[in-house]
Amino acid sequence: MADLYEVLLLDGGQRWHAGWIADDASETDVLLRDHGKVPLFASRAALEHHAQQHGLVVQEDLPDEIDLDLGGWLSQGTPEPVTAEVSELWHLLYDDPVAGRALTGEELGEVYDDLVEEDPEWFAMHGSAARAALSDAVRRLRSVLRTS
Repeated sequence: MADLYEVLLLDGGQRWHAGWIADDASETDVLLRDHGKVPLFASRAALEHHAQQHGLVVQEDLPDEIDLDLGGWLSQGTPEPVTAEVSELWHLLYDDPVAGRALTGEELGEVYDDLVEEDPEWFAMHGSAARAALSDAVRRLRSVLRTS
């Protein structure tokens, strides 16, 4: 049985509860899909109900809280978030079958490596390329979100 972890997605003024499936077979985490869409819930209880209906167990770990715009950095370039927040969003999107395509490639792989290694000059060296790629990935993810 797959484990379901809660993710809080912050999208503008909205806050949605979503699920991350931990798939031991492929060792990747992917957002829960239902007929190709990512269902988002207005409450933790609604996520738990959906999980129960589908035979999933929601783990009790604290949820990941992920701002899809990183506080406005993706759309406006400011304020500059901490690299950990960028990494969290990148990790959420990377394995996504729709959004992840925007983050693949050798060049962006090096950008992500520098991000994980917490290069102090990361924003100066990679900020504009990362913002463009993450913006595209977020746009793709938003195309498959379905609020319940």
